[in-house]
Parts: sequence; structure tokens; C-alpha cells
Amino acid sequence: MGLGAEDSIERRFTYEWASGVWVPILSVALALVIGAVVVLAAGSNPINAYWQLFQGSFGSRYAISETLLAAVPLMLAGMAVAFSFRAGLFNIGAEGQIFIGAILSAWVGYTLNAPAILLIPLALLAGALGGAVWAGIAGILKAWRGAHEVITTIMLNYIAINLSHYLLESGPSGQPGPMEQHVQIGNPVTPPMNAHLSVIVPDSLVPGGRLHAGLIIALVMGVVFWFVLWRTTLGYRIRAVGLSPKSASYAGIHVGWHVAGAMIIAGVFSGLAGMVAIYGVYPYELSDSFSPGYGFDAIAVALLGKNTAVGTIAAAMLFGALEHGANLMEATAGISSHLTDVVQGLIIFFIGADAIVRYLSRKGMIRLPAYQEKAAA
Repeated sequence: MGLGAEDSIERRFTYEWASGVWVPILSVALALVIGAVVVLAAGSNPINAYWQLFQGSFGSRYAISETLLAAVPLMLAGMAVAFSFRAGLFNIGAEGQIFIGAILSAWVGYTLNAPAILLIPLALLAGALGGAVWAGIAGILKAWRGAHEVITTIMLNYIAINLSHYLLESGPSGQPGPMEQHVQIGNPVTPPMNAHLSVIVPDSLVPGGRLHAGLIIALVMGVVFWFVLWRTTLGYRIRAVGLSPKSASYAGIHVGWHVAGAMIIAGVFSGLAGMVAIYGVYPYELSDSFSPGYGFDAIAVALLGKNTAVGTIAAAMLFGALEHGANLMEATAGISSHLTDVVQGLIIFFIGADAIVRYLSRKGMIRLPAYQEKAAA
């Protein structure tokens, strides 16, 4: 191998490493800078705004525990989207999969009068099964009928969300839905679960802390995510299908089976996100508003995390920090909490810019240096 080839390999490796590490960091930094300009234009102090945002997210042990609490469902939902991205699938349906997982796990939770040591595993299984089945519908339609997963998952989102409305909300004559127990502040809810996830921070360390065992579940699933994709034949084939379905098919890989399988596995992560969302936080009930959009935020989390387990968990923590810290920022600095939505949108924009450049290079619309073109291919 000549010096020129070695130099090309080194430069390509450097580019890929920089893209995987520095693009997310720079995207967050640029988003924060533009957010500061917006705050400044509104006549407020951006330094104070961001300081209050930081204090609300990491300024105390309680703040850190609440940030992690907000991040737990996003970790699982983000890994669901990231797993399907690895198979070349744009899974927009994490929200619907979360709802189905939550509905099934809630039904198990209030109908079975069993000890927590039995009920929690059954609820986890129900949530995972619900998400897997719901995602599997889109995967099967994609694999054997060519239906685009973006269209089918969006449609399945509407079905799942409206199914929860039917199960929970009273009808026009005031009859309760099949799963409704009572209406709480205008919001119909199920009976409370007969068991819940344990709080894992002692009150002596974090008074009033609510961080629960869902964090442990999310971290374990992060290891599962990595192991399946990088240490199993199934994961190798899924990644091969994601990189090039035609090449994978020529290599003897059944593309359809692996497309459907990837969506089913992704649905497991989403369904677990639905389960921990209702079993982890008091009053341990399923309501229409239990998800503030976890499945949609998960898309940004997966993109920011570059579809890796560690990156997705870190990105979920960032989004959890933005969500929780925004409350203190609004209360003390007088800055609307919607600023964090602006920052999140800008992060997605800058992350997407890198993907767009790679796409245009693959299509021959723009030219990059040779080592960048190989990395984009």
C-alpha cells in the first residue's frame, strides 16, 4: 500500500470520526448561539437565560434526577428510531408504538392483582409486545408490499392515538370509555397500576426525587441495542440491508425478512418507552396526555445521537435537560420555555444539513473531496 493510499484512508477515517463526534457537538453549539441571538433580540440577557436553564437541569441533585427522569422515555424511543434508521427505515411511528405499548401494559397493570415482582415483568412484556406488533405492521407492509414506511407509520400513529381516545374518553352521552375510571382535571384516566417502578434514588440523597428503575431498563436496552447490531449475525445483516438492499440481496440476505425484523425490534424499544412512562411517575395511570410527543422528539434524539446507543442516550439527556431546565428559565429569567423548542429545531436543522450534503454527494449533485465522497457513499 502506497503512502497516498494510506493518507487517503487516514483522511477518510478522520472525516468519519469528525462527522460522528463533532457534527452533533457543533450542531448543539450553533443552535445555542442562534437561540442566544433570539433572546437578545427580544431584549433579554441570553447569558442569564442559559444559566437558569443550566441550573434547572443540573444545578442540584434534584435537578439532575428530574433531567434523567425526563430523558428515560426519550432514551428508549430514540433507540427505536435509531435501530430502524440502521436498517435504512425512516420510522415516524414511534409515537403510535409508544401508545400501543402503554395501552397494553396499562391493561395488565390494573387488571392483574399480582405482586410487583411478577406484575412489572408482565407489564414490560406487554408493552414490548404491543410496540413490536404495531411496528411490525409497517415492517411487513414495507417488506412484502413495498408500502413506504413513512406513510404507513404516520397512519398507524393516528390509529393508535385515536384508539387511546376511544378507550379513555367519554362519549357524547357521557358514557366512560372501556378503560376509563374517572376524569382527572378534564383528563380521563385508567385505574392506577397495581404496581409501579421503584424509585432508585434514596430520599436522604435526593429529597423528593422521582428517578425510577426505568433508567436501569433504558441503560440495559442500550447494551441490547449495541449487542444486537454489532455482535450478532442478525445485526450485521440488518446493517447491510440499511447500507444497500441490492448488495445485501446479492449476498444472499433476505431483505424483506430483515426489514420487517428491524421494525419489530424497533417497536420493542418504543413499547417499553410507553410502559416506563406510565409505570414510573405518580399517579401511575394512563391518560391521553401521558406522552408530550416522545415519539416525535425521538427522531431528533436518534439523529443527534448518530444512531448509536451511547449517542442516543446522551442526546436524550440533552433533550431532557432542555425540557426540565426550561421551567426554571421561564420562571426566573422571564424567557418563554418555547425557546428550548427553537433550540431543538435548530439542532435538527444542523444535523440534517450534514445528512443532506452526504445525500447530494451520493446523487452526484455536488462534489466533495475524495475521502469525503467515500465516507458519504
